[in-house]
Amino acid sequence: MNIDHIVKEELLRSLPVLFVSFLIIGLLIREGYIPLEMSRVFILALFVTAVHFFFMVWYRKKEQIDKNSIFYIIDHILSSRFYEEKTAKSHDKEISIFSSLRKNVGLLIITLFLYIAYLYASLTYHIDQIFWILVLLFVGGTLSKIIYGERKEDQNNPVRLLFFYVIACVFIFVRYLVLDYPILPVLKGSIILGILLIFLVLGIKWSQRKQNSI
Repeated sequence: MNIDHIVKEELLRSLPVLFVSFLIIGLLIREGYIPLEMSRVFILALFVTAVHFFFMVWYRKKEQIDKNSIFYIIDHILSSRFYEEKTAKSHDKEISIFSSLRKNVGLLIITLFLYIAYLYASLTYHIDQIFWILVLLFVGGTLSKIIYGERKEDQNNPVRLLFFYVIACVFIFVRYLVLDYPILPVLKGSIILGILLIFLVLGIKWSQRKQNSI
């Protein structure tokens, strides 16, 4: 039986979505933020995964998106251009994220090594957490260089702000989990801030589309 390649790709993507949804929903139920029994965790996670799967398949087929990169799809959803109206300039913008990543792969490796070394030292030697501020500043600087690149067109793309925010949140969440800090307050704050950033990016994109239509 031949399965559509988009359906196959989204089925594979559903596995990590299900895993992450299971962890987050289970954590929220355990802490009492969702008044349900723990036996309902898998059902809710499965529901979230199903919604994600059907939406992604529908949207990719509707917009004829063959690329399965989640960053490209998010950029396409928030973009003011439709797939068939893309120009060579927007194609360069799409590639620049990955070309910037390849260009700064050495800096990325150094950043990850420093971050892992900090976590190891915190667990083993209980170092003063004032060093976290220095690590956070260094990670933020390197992520800015990697994600925004050096081109003015890339730096003016508001979607990259969301990429930066998501990756920065991953660094922060991993620290809280590894060092056994209470993560729920940070998780709640990051979700609220993330929603606000999404509305901000949508507003900027809408403003850019309105200016381009004039």
